[in-house]
Amino acid sequence: MQTEARVVANGAEFRVLIDGLEGKPWLTCLHSLATRAELWDDQIEALTQDFRVLRIDARGHGGSDPAGSPYSFDQLANDVVAIWDQLGIERAAVLGLSMGGMTAFGLALDHASRVTRIVAADCRSDAPEFFRNMWAERQRVLGEKGMEAIADVTIPTWLTEETRSRRPDLVERVRGMILDTSREGYLGATEALRGLDYKRRLAGISCPACLVVGAADGPHPAEMRSMAELIPGSRFVEIPAAAHLANLENPDAFNEAIRGFLKG
Repeated sequence: MQTEARVVANGAEFRVLIDGLEGKPWLTCLHSLATRAELWDDQIEALTQDFRVLRIDARGHGGSDPAGSPYSFDQLANDVVAIWDQLGIERAAVLGLSMGGMTAFGLALDHASRVTRIVAADCRSDAPEFFRNMWAERQRVLGEKGMEAIADVTIPTWLTEETRSRRPDLVERVRGMILDTSREGYLGATEALRGLDYKRRLAGISCPACLVVGAADGPHPAEMRSMAELIPGSRFVEIPAAAHLANLENPDAFNEAIRGFLKG
């Protein structure tokens, strides 16, 4: 049974989804830039066997308020903690992809007493010049051409060529989430990405950590392998036949990779 709710926390109003039985340990799922809680639909059946699952629309995404732009990762992590406080969640595991995985790093580092373990998927943890410049260019595209143009430039980097040619339903599902993102939310979150600065602190993550990446996700497999080497005792898994949205392109392999780890 799923519950949809609105939670006022940290100066904004958030849309959240809760699935699974009361009494099970909490797992919080955090989506990427320009998606929403439904990014995790293909994981819910597997995850609710072991967890009560909280999914959050990040500020400015899906049904959540875009207040407070531009954003920072401190703010995005504080959003999660404030929502936990409102819902009476003392501790939770965290599963995040891309921007959500980066937020998971912030939670593990700055709110360690609240986090049992993390899975960070298809993400990085710093913002070198090429990365900052990429988001500045995306901001320019948004200003000139709107979210449709953002979808056109984003989807080829998020899904493999095979998926784009053979699974039009999935392509349209992803496009719909991008178009559902507010301009304010996209601009605010890309500013957070331009300020990303966790890599120098990754050795300070003390909870169990698993880094998961689509094998076809451009530079991310090499970058995430190097990050895994910085986090004490962390696990690293590549998902075959998947790019940036590994959980959508190959959900069976993704679910298998994360479920045993999350159960501990």
